Amino acid sequence: MKNYKKTIISAFIFAIIFSGCLGAKALAENYWTGHADIEVINQNIDTLTNRIQTKNQKISDLNNNVKDLQNTLDSEKQQVTSLNTQLEQVNASKQQEIQQKIDEINDKIAEGNQKVADKQKELDTANQTISNLQAQISELQTKSGENDQALSDVQATRQKADQAVQNAQ
Repeated sequence: MKNYKKTIISAFIFAIIFSGCLGAKALAENYWTGHADIEVINQNIDTLTNRIQTKNQKISDLNNNVKDLQNTLDSEKQQVTSLNTQLEQVNASKQQEIQQKIDEINDKIAEGNQKVADKQKELDTANQTISNLQAQISELQTKSGENDQALSDVQATRQKADQAVQNAQ
């Protein structure tokens, strides 16, 4: 019995060790299977983390680009405003110059019209003088014609008288 007890205890110890080995084997298999899954999950997490970091960097870059573009746009708007102000000033200045030139031209036109009016007065005066002189010429011609008639009459009378004197002699 002593051997029997030793055998039973040995068998019992062997069964416990064997069971422990099988349990350890099962545990190790489950551990390593789970470990592989954990490794895959960790790789996926690393991949997602990298993707998120890349996307965040792109978002940051795009936000910086937006800020840069907004600054550029603001600068361009200021330039447009400045150029519009300059354009308005130049337009106002040019309008003043144009108005001055128009005033100068109107003054020259008025001056020219005055000179034309003065020349017209001179012409009217000259035409009146011509008309008066023509009237005087006409009057003198009429008087000259009368004088010629009178001279003819006197000459005719003289001839008649000379003839009468000759006839009387």
